Amino acid sequence: MKTTLIICIFALSFGALYANSSTEQNSKAKVADSVKIDPVCKMKVKTSTNLKSTYQKQEYVFCGKGCKLKFDKNPEQYLKK
Repeated sequence: MKTTLIICIFALSFGALYANSSTEQNSKAKVADSVKIDPVCKMKVKTSTNLKSTYQKQEYVFCGKGCKLKFDKNPEQYLKK
């Protein structure tokens, strides 16, 4: 009986650890998906920002107004890099 109880506790513990690790991996994937690179200064920017421009049907995000204004004046300059 004790052996069965120990095996059950071990199995439950292992299952809990596995569930936490896969949840952590999923949350890391979500964070990676919600970050883009500012084409002007190359900083990482959350996609939830309000500083966005669309050029040739592609959306770009910016860290600040200055980068957005530079991009809007001459997008080709920053997309060639």
